[in-house]
Amino acid sequence: MSDLKLVTGKSNMREIFTEFLAYSNLSLTALFSQFFDSKGYSPIQIGILMAISPTFSLLANPFWFSLSRKKSAPGILGLMTFIAAMVVWGIYLSSSFVLSFISVSAVAFFIASLIPIAESIVVPSLYIKGRRFDRVRLFGTVGYASTALLSSFLVEISFSSIFILSSVALLLLSVISRGYPSRSATVNNERTGSGRLPGTFIVMLAVGVTSITIGAFGSTFFPVLTRELGFDLSAAGLGYSLMAFSEVPFLFFADRLLVKFGNFKILLFGLFLTGLRWVLTSLVDSFPLFMALQSLHGLNYVIVYYSVFNYIHFKLPGDVALKAQAIYWMSTMGISYLLGSVAGGFLVDAFGLKTVYFSLGMSGMMLSVVFTVMLIHTAKRFRPIS
Repeated sequence: MSDLKLVTGKSNMREIFTEFLAYSNLSLTALFSQFFDSKGYSPIQIGILMAISPTFSLLANPFWFSLSRKKSAPGILGLMTFIAAMVVWGIYLSSSFVLSFISVSAVAFFIASLIPIAESIVVPSLYIKGRRFDRVRLFGTVGYASTALLSSFLVEISFSSIFILSSVALLLLSVISRGYPSRSATVNNERTGSGRLPGTFIVMLAVGVTSITIGAFGSTFFPVLTRELGFDLSAAGLGYSLMAFSEVPFLFFADRLLVKFGNFKILLFGLFLTGLRWVLTSLVDSFPLFMALQSLHGLNYVIVYYSVFNYIHFKLPGDVALKAQAIYWMSTMGISYLLGSVAGGFLVDAFGLKTVYFSLGMSGMMLSVVFTVMLIHTAKRFRPIS
């Protein structure tokens, strides 16, 4: 099966557009922190508002996953996105922190589980067709990057552009979801296991949560950092766009790299580079160099996400994979972003933005070394890289 067919084949178009639109909306919600900053909210307030979605993820993921198993996952996706497209305007119209808190909470209930639910539909759909997920996931990156780039210019005209684009993306997702079968098969559905999560997954989850927590802080306060450095208003959107485009090279070779080096080694490499990126970012003031460093994102989040995601869907039995998937999304989209946003806000108020970027970055690098040493010393008894 040719790679060209994976991209251009008509049967893949709904999965491609699902990924594109889901990640387009994600890039827009990332800019909410810049919107809140423009309204004069403090770092703690911004951290609290940006932590609402991760907090809701802890509750929403089990709720929506349970509902999608009982009903129809594509139908649930359509319902979530349609309502969210309407409710998101409450954030834009809120005139105070309290109203913003209420509005963000309402939106978070419907979109906190958007990508987990969407990809729980896309991956099995591709698996049934014998198609590769990495190339389709690539269009998610393109969606995120292109939307971030577009919004970086539009926010200079009006922040309402963020909400217009978000509504359009969500409504289109609602329409596309109707094209999927009412019930999707589960990856590895033909295999069953004991139902217990293997130790390999637990260790990978711990590394993943550590890396994504550090990354979540960096992404949440990235617009605030660009403002503090005196960069133009469009800098945040440009940075997010560059981050997303930097994922493309890895996604082209993701499966081959995982086969050659193993999931766990790739995961540790991603953790180390996440720390390195934020350490270096905290030390520069030059706009070109600052932006160039954000290209390291292509070896941060997507490596961590894809190595764990690949392990769950293609190395675990179907019943165990469902449980692992729910726990992974709850931990990374919930706990990681909750800690990165809320704890990050308090740390910034106490120690300053650049100091926290540097300290968390160093922590990530040191923890990657600790996990690597643990891997070496336990290699004979425990092989999480297989």
